[in-house]
Amino acid sequence: MSELFRKSATQLHELISSREISCRELMASTLERAKALEPRLNAFALLDEEGALEAADRADKALKTLAVPSCLHGIPFSVKDLLDVGELETGFGSWLMEGNIPSADAECVRRLKAAGGVVIGKTTTPEFAGSVLTESPRYGATSNPWNPEYTPGGSSGGAGVAVATGCGPLALATDGAGSARIPASCCGVLGLKPTLGRVAHPQGPDLFSAFTHIGLLTRTLPDLALMLDVLSGEHSLDPWSIAGNWEPVDASPERHDTVRVRSAWFFPLLGNPRLASDISARCSEALAHLCDAGLDIEGHDGELDWAIETSRIVMRGLLSARMSSFDRDARQRMGVGMRRAIAEGEGLGADSVKRAPLERTRLFRMIQSLLADRPILLSPTLSAPPPLVGHDPVGEFYVDGHAVGDLRSGWFTYPTPFNLTGHPAISIPIGFSDEGLPVGLQAVAGWGREQDLFDLAGVLMSRFPWPDYWPN
Repeated sequence: MSELFRKSATQLHELISSREISCRELMASTLERAKALEPRLNAFALLDEEGALEAADRADKALKTLAVPSCLHGIPFSVKDLLDVGELETGFGSWLMEGNIPSADAECVRRLKAAGGVVIGKTTTPEFAGSVLTESPRYGATSNPWNPEYTPGGSSGGAGVAVATGCGPLALATDGAGSARIPASCCGVLGLKPTLGRVAHPQGPDLFSAFTHIGLLTRTLPDLALMLDVLSGEHSLDPWSIAGNWEPVDASPERHDTVRVRSAWFFPLLGNPRLASDISARCSEALAHLCDAGLDIEGHDGELDWAIETSRIVMRGLLSARMSSFDRDARQRMGVGMRRAIAEGEGLGADSVKRAPLERTRLFRMIQSLLADRPILLSPTLSAPPPLVGHDPVGEFYVDGHAVGDLRSGWFTYPTPFNLTGHPAISIPIGFSDEGLPVGLQAVAGWGREQDLFDLAGVLMSRFPWPDYWPN
């Protein structure tokens, strides 16, 4: 029982299907693991112990009449506390949303449940996902499982911690500027932002200028493929998803010997002013392994306009519009960082806001041109290891002792462009920094080309088998 947390979703499905374990045993073990780690790591805004065990009992009862259980039958999964789970509070990391209990599931939650999955709880997020560090006035700070003095990144930090520590093999997140890939890199797990529209998100606040995607976090490639296939498909209220035709992803081990895409660009900076030496070393090792497997990689100086400022304008503009419903008194209950972010959005100049759609179009065309030459773009996921818990997100950040601006301009520029353009992107674990914190490599492919990302990750796993590594 105590070792069930080390099993993947696909392994757990085999154990449940063969009746070697019950769904209740699995759920009790998962909840026990989560509760034991919670005081140290703070990965959960809430654990639905009663509801999860009741759902597990129903799953066990259903097993008596099922010859072949559904692919996620009885499998625990967590949900970022921005996504609705019916009858559970969606708190957004804010006191202002206390008591916000939706009656229905978000579409992504509904699909995982329909495949048999069971929600164990809601994972922590910064207030209204307004920061890259998972710290909120309501739930406090979430810590990195490899060293609790450091952040797990954000804004899906709780999801990254939950998966990294075995508190459920699958985590639903969101990714608006790398919000799933950043914690994946910091926590040593896989983080995927699928092609815009592949995973329907009809609850998104701005559907036609969408840049926030549903994010998927797992420890293993087969689990990620399983999760993606369950979630893929259209919804009539998500315009990007309509008429999509998504082929299942193959994550079988026999695909991991050689790369199938033959060439790639590598961007060591990609809008960032500096790359830490230990991150650079891990990337070089990973690239050498990919070259040995047959991938022709050409370095790119990266002196292109990646629309980093446009990303800030788009995100802050939407945030300030969404927060306009909260009056001055309500805002006083928000954290300082959130109030600062809203003010930043309200202070945007009209010309910059008007130009943002044009900049997104230019960026999309630029990336399409790069992919036409070489169908994979590679980069670090982050410029340096994660900062300490409590780091000021808009304070000065240092890379190898050199000031590089704040976190937005000097740490996580790598993921943000691909939220604006809709391309699929993944963070793949490739080793550890000099301080023993995980390092991720980002890979980006053309729209609908998630299979290329899975193939690349499979080859890298043969060099660094990250599912075998567990935080203490």
